[in-house]
Amino acid sequence: MTTREPDPGVYNERTALAWQRTALALLAGSAVVTRLALEELGVVAVAGFLVVLPLVVWVLLESRGRYHHHAGIRLRPHSRGGRAPAVLAVVTVLVALTELAALLSA
Repeated sequence: MTTREPDPGVYNERTALAWQRTALALLAGSAVVTRLALEELGVVAVAGFLVVLPLVVWVLLESRGRYHHHAGIRLRPHSRGGRAPAVLAVVTVLVALTELAALLSA
C-alpha cells in the first residue's frame, strides 16, 4: 500500500478561503446588525458599520497576501504575526457591542 503526499498548495488555498469566508461573514453580520440597530441607535449603528468595513477589506487583502506569500511568490520579507486574527477579533467585538447597545437602549 502506497501513501501519496498531499499537494501542499491545497492547504494554503483552503486557509486563504477560510479567511475570506470569515471576513465576508463578519461583513454580512455587521450589515445585518446595522440594519437591525438603525432604529434604536441611528448614526451610531452606521458609524459602527463604517468602522468595520475597512477592517474587513484589510483582512481580505491580508488573506490574499498571505496566500501569495505562502504559495511561493514570497512578496513579503517576513511574517505579519497575529495582526489579522487580532483585527477579526476587534471586528467581532465591535459588531457585538453595536447589537448589545441596541438591545439595551430598547
